[in-house]
Amino acid sequence: MSLRRHPSRRRLRAVAAVAAVLVVVPTTAAAQPRDDGRSGDSRTSDEVARELGEADEEAGDLSSELGRVHEDLLAAEEELAQLALQLDDARGRLRAAEGQVALAEVAREEAERAQRTAEAEHRRRERALERTRQRLLDEEQLLTQQLVETFKYGTAGATRGAMVIEVLRRAEDPNSFAVGLKQLKVVVDTQESTVQQVFALRERRTTQERDAARARSRATQAATEAADTLAWVEDLQAQEAALTAEIEQAELRQREVLAGLQADAEQTTDLLARVDVRRAELQVELVERRLAEDAERREREMAAAVLGRSLGGPSVAGGFCPVEGAVANRDFSNDWGYPRSGGRTHEGTDMFADRGVAVVAIAEGTVVRVNPADSPTSLGGVTVTYRTADGSEWYNAHLDTIAEDLTVGTTVAAGEQIGTVGNTGNARTTPPHLHLGRRIDGAWVNPYPTIAGLCR
Repeated sequence: MSLRRHPSRRRLRAVAAVAAVLVVVPTTAAAQPRDDGRSGDSRTSDEVARELGEADEEAGDLSSELGRVHEDLLAAEEELAQLALQLDDARGRLRAAEGQVALAEVAREEAERAQRTAEAEHRRRERALERTRQRLLDEEQLLTQQLVETFKYGTAGATRGAMVIEVLRRAEDPNSFAVGLKQLKVVVDTQESTVQQVFALRERRTTQERDAARARSRATQAATEAADTLAWVEDLQAQEAALTAEIEQAELRQREVLAGLQADAEQTTDLLARVDVRRAELQVELVERRLAEDAERREREMAAAVLGRSLGGPSVAGGFCPVEGAVANRDFSNDWGYPRSGGRTHEGTDMFADRGVAVVAIAEGTVVRVNPADSPTSLGGVTVTYRTADGSEWYNAHLDTIAEDLTVGTTVAAGEQIGTVGNTGNARTTPPHLHLGRRIDGAWVNPYPTIAGLCR
């Protein structure tokens, strides 16, 4: 009897080993410092995504393996059910065989009793036969003597006449003669009877020999048939017992296989649950890592932007110092980023000078905004903004006055006066100065590096 082989257990051991590494190693690795100086908690999102991909792949493998184990379980349960049916059938046949053995035992006992009866009858007949043989021997001896006498004295009739004369000769009176004749008749009758008995005994001997042989044959045949029947039934019982034992062993092995598959299913389910937990952790970690990296990137970009803006924009070849007579590090310094009211930081350069000192265009440009004295802003007060060829917008604030006929769209030449130093706007309490701002692509950049080279 063959059993289905289940290779899934070997597959499961390999899958379980990989899953164990997947579930355990990241936790262990996270506690160890990395070679690049980052701690395990500072893994990149790519590293987390790669591990998550491995976890997803492993979860898929475990799910497939679990499906195969369930299929093997169904097959094993079906085979076990078939074995149970076969075992019930075999046990039924074994019960029938045991019943036949019991009947054969009864038949054998009956045959043995019949054999004993036949053997007793045979012995009785043998004894009777022996008695008959002995009587026959005695009668044959007597007959032989009589035949010898007959042969010696003549025929039977002559012998009888001679015997009558001998009786008469010896008789002393008529009475004794009559007695002698009577005795003579008995002797003659006895001789004839002896012959008849010899033949009768011979016939009886033959009959008794035949009856004894038949009794012996019946006893032998009954014993042989009983023994043959018992041997056949015992062989049938042995076959059925062997089949039952084989099926029981097969059922036991199949139950072991089934138990192993159930253990595999439980182990696979447990591993899959652990991998799913790890996947959920990795998904959360991936989101957190990406959010953190996005925040870090934005911070770097902002820092870079701030740094870039603090470093200023492109230089202006052949440009003019925006405040006549101003000298870098004397009349102004790199005050970019200094704190201002409302939590703001300074996004420009304050160039101090006397009120009314001329403010000129650094380079040729086009006026894009004007806030004259009759419509100042709250912060900048009187302002003029012009755009140069490199796309920079130069913001001039806190002016005291602006040049005549200076409106939006007016082209100003490099070095052309656009206004005078003042302290309008929110600078009314400060010394007169020009707040110079530079904006490129909508972002303020530090103008100091550019004008420091122009104001010497």
